[in-house]
Amino acid sequence: MTRKLLLTSVALLVACGPAAAESPSSSKDSMTKDTMSSTATQAYADVLAKRITPGPDGITLFDYAGVAGTADHRAIEAFITEQTALSPSTFSEPEALAYWANLYNAVTLDVVLDEYPIKSIREFGAFNTGPWDRKLITVEGAEMSLNDIEHGTMREKYPTPYIHYMVNCASIGCPNLMDRLWDADTLDADKKAAARAYINSDRGLRVDGKTISISKIFKWYGDDFGTKDEMRAHFKTYATGERLDLLNRDARFKGSHYDWALNQAR
Repeated sequence: MTRKLLLTSVALLVACGPAAAESPSSSKDSMTKDTMSSTATQAYADVLAKRITPGPDGITLFDYAGVAGTADHRAIEAFITEQTALSPSTFSEPEALAYWANLYNAVTLDVVLDEYPIKSIREFGAFNTGPWDRKLITVEGAEMSLNDIEHGTMREKYPTPYIHYMVNCASIGCPNLMDRLWDADTLDADKKAAARAYINSDRGLRVDGKTISISKIFKWYGDDFGTKDEMRAHFKTYATGERLDLLNRDARFKGSHYDWALNQAR
């Protein structure tokens, strides 16, 4: 795990819930491996590893029912508290992208867990009335919403279509929530793996006879993927089997789809 993803203060022990914050460390690089393993970052990573399971069509599912109101939920909250105390403006681009994706995903989990049980995050409202525009965290003195993270920060400062494979909105139709943290050291390989998994699922590209129905993500954020030819080239980079055959035969994109059902383990 890269240095920037780790707590810059003394470790927060979360086995029995988040502990009180301590005084900041005088050196970001002074933590031993033993200290790193007991931080809120590591505890959150452990939650992802044990609470995410594979589902149909290659999707990963999160155990909201098993986490809500437990020590694992408190570990997510402790991670958010830890990360919002950092200064991402000083990070390199890979570190910043990993940081913001991890924070976005953790805040989304926390929002859902606070109100669980629900069947869809859309129960909180549409994009302009739901959780996406609520000021939920403060980073470097700025109050921020999920939209501020994704659109005002990640897409604005570090434009790349791969952002859409990194952030997860707690829905079946979204690219997968990883069972580990995004990390600058493995960012390139992980984002390509995420794109490959999504494009080769019906959630991403669904074969309908001789045409292809695409996820609404590619419609909503079409500008990030470029022209139709550029988007097709992006798909070809990762598609396999029947999907790649159809793309190579210039199959038409006909229709779009997205499933807002909660990505919960059943």
